[in-house]
Amino acid sequence: MSASTVHTPAYDISAVRRHFEVTERGIAYFNHAGISPLPRPVRQAMVDVLDALASSGSTTFHSVIEPLMVELPRRVAQLVNAQPGEVTFVPNTSTGMNLIAQSLPLQEGDNIILCDVEFPANVYPWMNLRRKGVTTRLVPAVDGGLSLEAIEAARDERSRVVAVSAVQFFTGRREDLAAIGRYCAERGLWLVVDAIQGAGLVPIDMQAMGIHALAAGGQKALCGPPGQGFMVVREELIEQMEPIFMGPLSVVNWQHWLNYDTTLQPLAARFQTGTTNLAGLAGLNAALELLLDLGVENISAWVTHLSNIAIDELTARGFQVITPREPERHANIVTLAWPGEPAPVVEALQQEGIVLCEHRDAQNNPYLRVSSHCYNTEAEIYRVIQSLEDHINAHEHH
Repeated sequence: MSASTVHTPAYDISAVRRHFEVTERGIAYFNHAGISPLPRPVRQAMVDVLDALASSGSTTFHSVIEPLMVELPRRVAQLVNAQPGEVTFVPNTSTGMNLIAQSLPLQEGDNIILCDVEFPANVYPWMNLRRKGVTTRLVPAVDGGLSLEAIEAARDERSRVVAVSAVQFFTGRREDLAAIGRYCAERGLWLVVDAIQGAGLVPIDMQAMGIHALAAGGQKALCGPPGQGFMVVREELIEQMEPIFMGPLSVVNWQHWLNYDTTLQPLAARFQTGTTNLAGLAGLNAALELLLDLGVENISAWVTHLSNIAIDELTARGFQVITPREPERHANIVTLAWPGEPAPVVEALQQEGIVLCEHRDAQNNPYLRVSSHCYNTEAEIYRVIQSLEDHINAHEHH
């Protein structure tokens, strides 16, 4: 079923809405590309772990944590079509991208290609490689994202990596990862993906799309807790990487604390260093369970449908929308130019019970960004559009 023919989601939206407290407060929440409200099952899973730690301390590890550390990698692997052993956990996207960038076998003179509308989490880790003599080539965005033509124009025999977001945070463009992956495969480039705006909202298949590594924080598309995410690296790439960090959990005999054997753990477990955020992992696990039960394809179809309405309606009312119009080129993010200072309108909307956010482009021009999720409704989309129009009219009559 194409997104344009969807009028109701393929799941029970009223049941899903009950997971999100903001809906009971009458809030139309459209800042999922910033921070998603925690669904009830996510909060409860975190509270359960905290209660267990409070009541029983270390014995919690056996009763709660060990099953979690089996279940959670399986869920991540299912989400992105990888193997559980290729999954490890990081606090956020930036940490994952830094681990990938610094651990890749890159040499002085190599270069990385990415486009100039990427979030800094997928820019600074690559720029930071200049200390190794590795350069970053920022190519101009085309239609809000990375084009094959731009990669080809920037590529030379020392190009090693193409780094790209699954969905661009600012323009809302959904990247054609399969096409970029084919391009990279044909030219021996590694494809590294910042998946924070995509994983859980749009289907990501690392094998079919030719993605070598990805990282995602939990607090946006995944509806998980801030400060907890994951990193996935394909087995054939792990074998070529040299982890930049090493800690007690990175090695095979990690329980023999005084053995000091630096033989690395197999697969992605070698990127583990020390104690993790147990409540965060439990929350992320519950978030993944919720999204996988709904079906990422179903969520993708629904948020794309909501964005179709938003783009069409905003454009018809004279707003300049920079998000690509074609349904296959966007997901849950719709960004529009805003005449004048955006902060007052964001605050005014919040008073009305509508949450969205402002952004500025590289030239400091103001924009507003509307980003939905699985439980948002058509009525909420029309509500935010009408409110934006009312504020424009009030602004123009001043």
